Amino acid sequence: MSELSVPRPVLRTFRVLAFSGQNKGDAAGMQMQMQMQMQMNLQQEIDLALAVPIVAGAGLMLGVMIKLQATAANPQDVTDVATFSGEYEAKFFYSSEVSEKSVAPLLEDNDYQYVLVAQAYPLAMTHFRRELQAMGLDARELPLGLA
Repeated sequence: MSELSVPRPVLRTFRVLAFSGQNKGDAAGMQMQMQMQMQMNLQQEIDLALAVPIVAGAGLMLGVMIKLQATAANPQDVTDVATFSGEYEAKFFYSSEVSEKSVAPLLEDNDYQYVLVAQAYPLAMTHFRRELQAMGLDARELPLGLA
C-alpha cells in the first residue's frame, strides 16, 4: 500500500477523563525547594481501539486512551510523597469510505500507531504537567512528546 493510499484519521476530540492528585507535603518557599528536590517517577499506559459503527454510512472511529501516573518522593523524608494520575481520551475519525478491512492491518504497524499517539500524547502531557505544577511540583523535566 503506497504512502498516499494509507487511510489517515482526523483528530476530532480530546478530553480529560479523570485527574487526581495528592501532595500533602509542606509548602516550601523557592529557596527551600531548590535545596529539596523531589524525585519523580512517571508511568504511562497507552491503548488504541477501533470502533466500528452500527449506523450505515458512518465512519470508523479510533480511540487513543492515555493513562499517566506519577509519584514524587523526597529522598530526605520518606513520608513526603505526592501521587498523581490522569486519564485522557483522543478520538480520531476516518472518512466514511474507509473500511475496517483496510484499517485493521494498519493498527498492527508500530509506525502507524506512533503517528496517531504522537498527536494525542503532547496534549495529555501538557495538561498533566500543568496540573502537577498547580499542585506545587516542578514538572518541567517531564517530556512533552514521545521518546
